Amino acid sequence: MSLRPNPDDVWRSASIMARIVVHTHGKARDKAYSQLINRYAERLESRGATLVAHSDRLDHDAYVSKIEDAASNGTLILLDESGQIGDTFWMLENWKSWRLSNTATHLAIGPVDGFSAEVLSRHDAISLGPLTLTYEMAAVVLLEQLYRSSELDRGSPYHRE
Repeated sequence: MSLRPNPDDVWRSASIMARIVVHTHGKARDKAYSQLINRYAERLESRGATLVAHSDRLDHDAYVSKIEDAASNGTLILLDESGQIGDTFWMLENWKSWRLSNTATHLAIGPVDGFSAEVLSRHDAISLGPLTLTYEMAAVVLLEQLYRSSELDRGSPYHRE
């Protein structure tokens, strides 16, 4: 998984297995978060996932416009506390569905104040839980769960119950 500073290069279609694109509203400002994000991004690279960190200077509407444009040939799913929630195996089922889709799935972590109600009404949403997280922390949690799902999907012992 590569960290792409230019969201206009987002891969938009698939011939066999779809891509999963994770959008964040800005790059991690804290070095520790940045290292974790990059670690999981690298692990997921060969598994069909891409991380796009959009400029910190984008306001809500500009960010939404960028992610909606990037997802125009795929599916956009917003991360929001009001979204659908589940456990690790729920995420695994989503992972499988997204990977087998014939279009890209775009998962977007919201800006500081979250997505507006109007934007949330246009797209599906998933939640990482009821706690409020910084976008950097949400990126780490989401990427780790995607990696965990990819490992479960391939039968590795990474996940233990």
